Amino acid sequence: MSPSEIAEKATDISVNNYEHSTQIDALTISMIEMDEYKFDQILSSNIRKLGFERTIIEVIYPFLEKLSLLWLTGSINPVQENFFSYLIRQKVIVAIDSEPIMRGDHVKKYMIYLPEGESQELSLLLMHYILKSRRNQVIYLGQNIGLEDLKDANKIHKPDFVFTMITEAYSKQPVGRYVDQLSKVFKDAHLLLSGYQVAAQNIKNTAGITVLSSLEETIKFVDDEKSIASFIK
Repeated sequence: MSPSEIAEKATDISVNNYEHSTQIDALTISMIEMDEYKFDQILSSNIRKLGFERTIIEVIYPFLEKLSLLWLTGSINPVQENFFSYLIRQKVIVAIDSEPIMRGDHVKKYMIYLPEGESQELSLLLMHYILKSRRNQVIYLGQNIGLEDLKDANKIHKPDFVFTMITEAYSKQPVGRYVDQLSKVFKDAHLLLSGYQVAAQNIKNTAGITVLSSLEETIKFVDDEKSIASFIK
């Protein structure tokens, strides 16, 4: 079989075989080939079969991890990465938009953003969906947000929780010092921190800070109503 025939066969199998490894392999092939039709077919079939959230947990996140390895080994280039990121981003935005906007004193308020120099927007959008689908109010600030902007946003919204990810090396200052500054900005909010640099620089849980080391841990925290209620001031 030719490479194109093998890729076509892999895509056909993925539509009917929902083993996670099969789905991830099929997505990888379609990304390398930059085949939007195949990519969309695979994602859409998973969403119909598993639901959007399970597709995130069981297919998209493992695929993102595989993508990181492919990037490190030089197996993919920026064009292929941007191709896949855009397609998934569109799916996530549609899913976010389909969830109702919640308001009221009884609704927990999350502010989410990426610091200056961070570019993992797709992961932040996935977090937006997870929070909004659980009927939380989400203030999405986006990426490349500085401390002064956070001060202004805090005065306006006064969130219960602030979520951010620090994955790339934070060049301006050590992560620990940055977290200390965040704590001063958000004196009445609980900080939720994730990302490689948070773990690498050994940021610890405190009374006002929770480090979330995985997607599963993040979902468990959000779902734990009793735990969340105890943090709200």
